[in-house]
Amino acid sequence: MPGHLILVRPHASLWDGFVVAWHLRQIGDHNGYLFAVDPDYARHPVYCRILKWYGRLAGGHTMVPLDQRSPMGMRTLIRTLQGGGRVVLFPQGTGLDRPDRPDLPGAAWLIRKSCPLVTEMWLDRDYPIPRVRYTM
Repeated sequence: MPGHLILVRPHASLWDGFVVAWHLRQIGDHNGYLFAVDPDYARHPVYCRILKWYGRLAGGHTMVPLDQRSPMGMRTLIRTLQGGGRVVLFPQGTGLDRPDRPDLPGAAWLIRKSCPLVTEMWLDRDYPIPRVRYTM
């Protein structure tokens, strides 16, 4: 059984992960996703606790630090997807000041290596806190 990968764009706010996690909780059987998180936040003593707490509250989601400078950083994502698990990835990576930036090559590589079911989710930036606009 293939895993499920959700690609979320544009990534331009620290609110994005929270919004996506809550949206997945609201639409039904979409709990237990693994969120790839910038290591500066995933390993920060305060942010790490907030992210873990919110992940549990919003549907049992977990996080993994994903360092785009480390080629081994995607190992956990590949294993999760190959094992039939669920992953949320912001393919544009970090750099919140440029929401129009292109996807990093790691997202395409991850798809080729793990052959998951892919869903694209788009965020609406017309509000102070982004909203999920649509899912393809």
